[in-house]
Amino acid sequence: MPARHSADVPAVLGRSSGAPLPLLCALLRSGEERFGARVVAAFGGELFASAARPPLDLPHAERLALEHVLSTAELVGRTEWRFWWD
Repeated sequence: MPARHSADVPAVLGRSSGAPLPLLCALLRSGEERFGARVVAAFGGELFASAARPPLDLPHAERLALEHVLSTAELVGRTEWRFWWD
């Protein structure tokens, strides 16, 4: 994939799967910088990322959950992240 950062993969592909593309790429870039997150797969309306440094405490997980509109139970200590848009 000819992308400088994995956060740019959705833009290079030109698909957002229902999420606003600039917002999605900004969210992924933030995860890349803070948690070492990398896009590893995309299928339909789902995007999968791997986090080298997942949030290990509740405040960081809550912030991430707010950003991702997911529950903190799915993020604390998790190295695999799943995003989806209905």
